[in-house]
Amino acid sequence: MSTQTAQTRLAGLTICVLGPHYPRSGGVSTQVEVLERCLRSEGAVVRPVDTNIQVLRRLGKLGRWLLPAAQMAVVPLRLWRAAGDADLIHAHLASYWGFYLPMLAVAAVRRQRRIPAVATYHGGKAAEFAAVHGWSVHALLNQLDALIVLSQFTGRVFEHLGVQPVVIPNLVEQDQFRPLPPGPGSPRLSDTDRPALLWIKSFDDAGNPELMVEAFARVRQNLPGATLTMVGDGPRFSNTQSLARSLNVPVHFAGRIAFGAIAQIYAAADILAISSAVDNQPNVLIEASACGMPVVATAVGGIPDMAQDGVNALLVAPGDPDALAAAVLRVARDSGLAGSLGRAAVENAQTYTWPRVRGQLAALYAQVLHGTRTAEQHG
Repeated sequence: MSTQTAQTRLAGLTICVLGPHYPRSGGVSTQVEVLERCLRSEGAVVRPVDTNIQVLRRLGKLGRWLLPAAQMAVVPLRLWRAAGDADLIHAHLASYWGFYLPMLAVAAVRRQRRIPAVATYHGGKAAEFAAVHGWSVHALLNQLDALIVLSQFTGRVFEHLGVQPVVIPNLVEQDQFRPLPPGPGSPRLSDTDRPALLWIKSFDDAGNPELMVEAFARVRQNLPGATLTMVGDGPRFSNTQSLARSLNVPVHFAGRIAFGAIAQIYAAADILAISSAVDNQPNVLIEASACGMPVVATAVGGIPDMAQDGVNALLVAPGDPDALAAAVLRVARDSGLAGSLGRAAVENAQTYTWPRVRGQLAALYAQVLHGTRTAEQHG
């Protein structure tokens, strides 16, 4: 499909984008906002439909207790209002409540408004979720005209449920994430004795932050000047801090960083490390690659579909701090390897830019709007 055809098919469309929006943190909200900006740049009219109710989240425990019931009342109403004369609903899904909330809203609105709907599944726990909730997941996915997945890994999960998804990857904004200009001011391993490591993820079971700290302790045994910055928060934040203290390693816990400032965090680091136990298509891998950073990551979920070991990243077995540390040390001690990984990462990141993704998304929208996709979606 030509670029002009893709632009024509997007211009003038009115699209309801259903999912978590800022200030809700996380990779899904980032992708929702990026997609909306890209669609608007093509002349589409975007109607954001937020699945979050921020006022309740500010109420602490009481708000969190009230939130699910309030979402079930409010989110379908928001979607109903937005979908009145719209052309298409594009929902964004995760696992568990992040699946059921938006899909129940879509199911309630789609048929009554007679509007086609597509959804992008972002959750890293697709296999676990589908294994336990297969029947209800399949039933709700039947309400869609098309399901988008980010990787072949996740696609295979839904194929087992009798759904034929389309692989369209996440997006990265080139104007925000770009390689550092060459020169003495570049921090990319300018001092191989003091590599600056960066970790950005949720402090939870999937992100596995303790593994990163354990690996960093091993790196420090070999390179005492190495540093580690960990960005994010979550239920395992305190445990990770305690582990760092017990191992006597000076980890900088930066907490949450606003999305607009995250490029500066990449610019100040040498190596991105990903210690995930579960993952799908992490934004951080794409963003760091676009910045030209060498990446060391655990080979879980969709990550091996994103990066080629030894070419544009180093991939290691999950749950092994020795393997993760050894890969970090290999990059830190070999500036030639770091440079080649970074350059190949920049090229790899082009896969996730809007000019590359636009045609795929426009073609799917066109199929859905013309009614040629629904039968294929359900096998």
